[in-house]
Amino acid sequence: MYLLICSSGEPLCLVNSQMRCVCFFTVLQGNDDWRVTYSTSNVCGLRGSTADISCTFDYPDDVQYRPTTVTTLWFSKGDKYQPVDLEHDTNYRGRVVYSCERIRCWSRCHGACTLRIRDLRHSDSAVYKFRFAINQPTPVPQVKLSVTDLQVKVSFSDPNDPTRAELECHSMCGLAGDPPYIWFRNGQNLGQGVNYRAYIQSGDSFSCAVEGYEHLRSPLVYGPQHTSVYSSPSGEIEEGSSVTLSCSSDANPAAEYTWFKNNQPLLWEPSQPHTFPSVHPEDRGTYRCHAENKYGHLSSNSIFMDVHYAPNSPTVTVSPSGELEEGSSVTLSCSSDANPAANYTWFKEHDISVKLSGQNYTFTFIILDLGGNYYCQAHNAIGQHNSTFLFIKVTSSSSQKAIVAVASIGVFVVTIHLIIFLWMRRKRASSKACGQGGRPDTVEESCP
Repeated sequence: MYLLICSSGEPLCLVNSQMRCVCFFTVLQGNDDWRVTYSTSNVCGLRGSTADISCTFDYPDDVQYRPTTVTTLWFSKGDKYQPVDLEHDTNYRGRVVYSCERIRCWSRCHGACTLRIRDLRHSDSAVYKFRFAINQPTPVPQVKLSVTDLQVKVSFSDPNDPTRAELECHSMCGLAGDPPYIWFRNGQNLGQGVNYRAYIQSGDSFSCAVEGYEHLRSPLVYGPQHTSVYSSPSGEIEEGSSVTLSCSSDANPAAEYTWFKNNQPLLWEPSQPHTFPSVHPEDRGTYRCHAENKYGHLSSNSIFMDVHYAPNSPTVTVSPSGELEEGSSVTLSCSSDANPAANYTWFKEHDISVKLSGQNYTFTFIILDLGGNYYCQAHNAIGQHNSTFLFIKVTSSSSQKAIVAVASIGVFVVTIHLIIFLWMRRKRASSKACGQGGRPDTVEESCP
């Protein structure tokens, strides 16, 4: 059994464009025959730099353990029995180099090996192990490598003044010797200092680097740029469909968003796209977003979300209203809320001959036969809807009533005259018969 004894925590050094740590730990075998010493138990490297991980090892000087029988390798995957050699790992291809000194034996055999990883990536953060093999298993201690970036931290001494900030260049690796930092604003060198007091203006960007390693700058920090809003799906949207509005902005740190509809703020999640599971006509409107972080703010373009829907139940009216006299002019009107705008067709109940297109239906001279129930149909590409019935009552006009009355009176007068005429004629005929006498065999009523 092997015991790992590690003393770590020493700061990171920068030497010849490489990062090396100077803490040590030792792997001991119970009988002290096998020993491995690493130059560090934790290595912290800046992304893009080169990291060296070194170790020394020694073992008994025995004829069965001659140097010619020793093999070495580094690995981060597998175990000491089936390790994946870093030189054969595609993720490290062309970026790792092994270097080992010649093993020397005098009472004990001593060797030293170094693993160099160039162009560090965040994916290189892992635990690394060194194995040397003779003809029996050997200790496999490990080293943890962490890859990080320099980071710019911002603070505001006056929370009411977001334009005056203090910037700090920070790393999870403590750099030995407190090396000076170089600050950059919009790519221009601003000079040295761990901290930098800045007056932040829209469009500014900041970064820092260790002096002498300006090519390993921290990621830029800056306010929102190129803020835009878009809809998915885009174009015409039908009622009931699902729609997602998204806001994007190039910013570091990431921006938070405020949404507006028709220039009124919306209480939506600040950093998430907003989804309408089933869009409604009232969701129709103009939308935009506003991106903001510690370094600035910027509003997006506006987009109009046009929700298409079928006509609502149409409303029908008549002008003039009330009873209509025959011969008058009458207009029926139909209206319905729809998008796109509805087209209209008029119908009369139980009369298939009446079918007229248009929002209005006008009778310039209405007659009695045109009375009855009318309705309209509103329709567009999405759907259609019929109105309720509108009853039109047509009555005779006043002049016609007068004519009828006069005609009735005339007929009455003529009838009276005819009756009188017939009565008088009969009376005269009766008087004449009495004056001439009657037949002897005829019994008659006596004449007056």
